[in-house]
Amino acid sequence: MQKYKVLFLGLGRMGFHMSAHLSKHKKIELFIFNRSKSKENDWLKSYNAKKFDFKNSDHKFDIIITCLKDDISINHLVNNLLKTSCFHKKTIFIDHSTISISQVEKLNKLLNKNNIKFIDAPVTGGEEGAKHKKLSVMIGGSATIYKKALPIIKIYSKNIVHMGQTGSGQLTKFTNQILICGILYSISEAHIFSKLHNINQRKLYEVIKDGAAGSWQFNNRYITLCNNKFNFGFSTKLMEKDLRYVLKQAKNQN
Repeated sequence: MQKYKVLFLGLGRMGFHMSAHLSKHKKIELFIFNRSKSKENDWLKSYNAKKFDFKNSDHKFDIIITCLKDDISINHLVNNLLKTSCFHKKTIFIDHSTISISQVEKLNKLLNKNNIKFIDAPVTGGEEGAKHKKLSVMIGGSATIYKKALPIIKIYSKNIVHMGQTGSGQLTKFTNQILICGILYSISEAHIFSKLHNINQRKLYEVIKDGAAGSWQFNNRYITLCNNKFNFGFSTKLMEKDLRYVLKQAKNQN
């Protein structure tokens, strides 16, 4: 593996751990940036990298990775990045955010105009997946660029699939979110129904988990649900945001 100069922007629940894996790799010279400086400082207490400064940086990066909240966040950040000189003619831009298809198209057009190669690469697997390098990554964009980016993405991921042209990664992530929400809705309804009929919840879990109705979500979250514990790596606020993008895309396709 060649030596890479990498910039990672966005140290949220997922990005915090993804960038941590990069910081431990001997072939990576890592720079990090987060809008909240307290989170950036927390990260630097445990891991090694250099801080990226938009106003004072003469570094040119081989790979730029973003893992941000939404359309507004990435649009603002990319516009600021383009005012710097941190790109060279072979720079690859990997976006792990979940954003709208219209924003993906906008990014692709804007970055290509500046001779920067772009792939949309949303992830799934939650915070635990990010911690343990078990993320699944769904990628849209050039197959050639995908292959060049693969050695970097493999450092913090387990399952990486090239889905097709630009936007295919986001459309796959939208499908993933539809599935997760459907499963969680069913689990919640099943919990309420069985409780109302005084079914022993532990026995219910044991008899269902290995059957046809079992799933990763049921097997890992049913008992925590019964214990009124819900804070596991992904917020309802972010899921609502993702579903708004899903509904927008569905409307665009009638």
